[in-house]
Amino acid sequence: MKTKNFAALTVTIGLLLGVLIYWREYATRDQVHLYQVILWQLGIWLPWILGFMVMGEIRKRMQSNKYALPILGLSGLLLIALHFGWFFGLSATLSPYLHLEGSKFGVYRYFFIFWTLIDLGLVWFIVDKLGAGNLPEDEPPLLLELTRGGNTYFCEPSQIQLLSAENYYTKLFTTQGVFVMRKPLKTFLEVLPLDTFRKIHRSTIINLDYVAELARGNGSTLEVIMKDGTRRRVSKSFVKEITLLFKERTY
Repeated sequence: MKTKNFAALTVTIGLLLGVLIYWREYATRDQVHLYQVILWQLGIWLPWILGFMVMGEIRKRMQSNKYALPILGLSGLLLIALHFGWFFGLSATLSPYLHLEGSKFGVYRYFFIFWTLIDLGLVWFIVDKLGAGNLPEDEPPLLLELTRGGNTYFCEPSQIQLLSAENYYTKLFTTQGVFVMRKPLKTFLEVLPLDTFRKIHRSTIINLDYVAELARGNGSTLEVIMKDGTRRRVSKSFVKEITLLFKERTY
């Protein structure tokens, strides 16, 4: 699930809760405006977008770890605790119901039931969506459908040597030749296995299995030399990561 889709879900939750709370607290409508309640609710729920990104990063870094899903669940519970802190802090200063009769810290008691249920639901939803990214062992490997000269080719990740950004396109260098796809380079990182494919530059992703040599240049520059002789420069921000990665992969 992409961040923008989850952001849309979070905004929808904020809008719906704002309308429902305003409708439920009919006795205070002469003191509180609908737009105030909606803005307050959006402020409460939008931090979950950051929570989604954090959990997504955890999932990415633990892709092959069998404990990834339990750790995601525990991370989600921690985020719920942090969200309650945010909820109290924001409501105690910006809630439109602050100082009104029957409210404390700008909220009413029944809010906690809905907040807790929604928080738990969001954690379950995120873990379920991120966990669905794992392919069961008995499923066939990922295939990329590539076209060239009117012909269609099916390519496995293991056949891809490197990927290079070309404006709005991505050029794929494979064992079946070179192909061009109208997709940005970053989208391939979402589907290709991270234990094999790594970004070495903002415009280049390599298949580690096709690297023949790491060549040092002047200063701290580093080049990757592929088995077919292709040379690709490693961005300075990736030099340390790539160097350590190959140290871990060699005996």
